[in-house]
Amino acid sequence: MEGQEGDIVINKRFVTESELEERRKKRQEEWEKVRKPEDPEECPEEVHDPRTLYEKLQEQKEKKQQEYEEQFKFKNMVRGLDEDESNFLDEVSRKQELLEKQRREEEKKELNEFRISFHKAHWEHKKKDAEKKPLTKPPDNKNKFSQSKLLAGAVRHKRFVQDLFNHLKTCLLANF
Repeated sequence: MEGQEGDIVINKRFVTESELEERRKKRQEEWEKVRKPEDPEECPEEVHDPRTLYEKLQEQKEKKQQEYEEQFKFKNMVRGLDEDESNFLDEVSRKQELLEKQRREEEKKELNEFRISFHKAHWEHKKKDAEKKPLTKPPDNKNKFSQSKLLAGAVRHKRFVQDLFNHLKTCLLANF
């Protein structure tokens, strides 16, 4: 049995002429099914690529790498702005600044209007409160000595006698 399995493997490596004819007939039959009137009557031969799998994969890898580099090649190219473009960008910048300035001025105006109306309302409220309160007479200060004058007498200085004299003098003058 071992000899038979080895023969099968060896036989599969080699293709006979009759097997090739059978494959061509099958391909021709399939071709007849899908063939269009403008296509040739005989099916095209299978393209045989004698390169190794490594060579084929390497070629595909190189193609993908080239496509990738080509895709980003233009993105990396940087050029300067010409005069028209820079003028346009300057104009856009000026317009944005004007809009921002107008918005700030409008905001400031509204804020001032709010403050004015708030102060008016505040003063009107104070006036109403003042009208509601009865007028009271300020208390009569029979004692016309201010706190600072009273404290001045409590502090003792070297010239105590002279200060006492001045204090009495002002008290007497205030009573007349």
